Amino acid sequence: MKKALIITVLAAFLAATLVAQSANSGKGKIKGIVLDEKTGQPLEGVTVKLYSVKALSYYLPSPNTGSDGRWRILYLRGGGWNIDFEKTGYETKKISYRVDETPGAKSPEIEIKLVKIEGFALTEDIISELEKGNLLFGEKKYQEALVEFENIFKKNPDVFIILKNIGNCYFAMENYDKAIEQYQALFEKQPKSAEVMTLIGNSYANAKNMEKAMEWYQKIPFEEIKDTNTLFNIGANLINNNKNDNALKYFKRAVEIDADFTEAYYQLGMTHTALNQIPEALEALKKFMELAPDSPDFGTAKAIVDAFSKVK
Repeated sequence: MKKALIITVLAAFLAATLVAQSANSGKGKIKGIVLDEKTGQPLEGVTVKLYSVKALSYYLPSPNTGSDGRWRILYLRGGGWNIDFEKTGYETKKISYRVDETPGAKSPEIEIKLVKIEGFALTEDIISELEKGNLLFGEKKYQEALVEFENIFKKNPDVFIILKNIGNCYFAMENYDKAIEQYQALFEKQPKSAEVMTLIGNSYANAKNMEKAMEWYQKIPFEEIKDTNTLFNIGANLINNNKNDNALKYFKRAVEIDADFTEAYYQLGMTHTALNQIPEALEALKKFMELAPDSPDFGTAKAIVDAFSKVK
């Protein structure tokens, strides 16, 4: 069996300036409303970041919710999207969503409830400074953004959520040790945050320390892992450690979220093959061959499918 390929985990915030026209071009529609979980009131000014799993790019510009908490996008390409809902002072909410471009397809309103981070108050000055830092980050001026965020934190040490912004800057500059330091400090404040655990795991993965990355990934409740690259990375690492049974659920979840994730279908099929689960292997490998006829792994998949078909 082909040894699983470990894909470098990409944190969504790193791709904020990657633009592919295909991500902004399609016939799909998507809309939603964002509410405060405690009060049920609509939240204005929530940034909705949509990342196309297939196009590997963001939909830009990112929409923001209006005074009624609602947002809407027309002409969106179909397929899997990772969506982040971000508002200063609230925990980021991450979901995965499939956009259907079929004419007449219904587009139900996505209702999201954000949890307010308690323990500190954000003044208008702090929010303004954060927005300045975020703008610099979006322009890939990571060092300048880092200085901005660190200055805010020095003046407002109780506003611990800024540790994520600082960590993101170090991550973007590929200084993973410093990124981990900031994320772990944030984890001490938010020990149940799946997002923070993912950020730490991603940092270790990008630093090529998969042992530590897996240690953090496995802290995350399975149902809260929304990122397909993270799911694939965990599954591949389990295969490399001869834990095929455990790897299956991660590959299955990856293709449930993104039905176009060809490499996940391949690894799912290969894992079923290793476990001698022939019908499941055939299904996954045939899907892979359908999606990726030009893949260098096509020949291997076809040979296995042909061999299994003869057995049948």
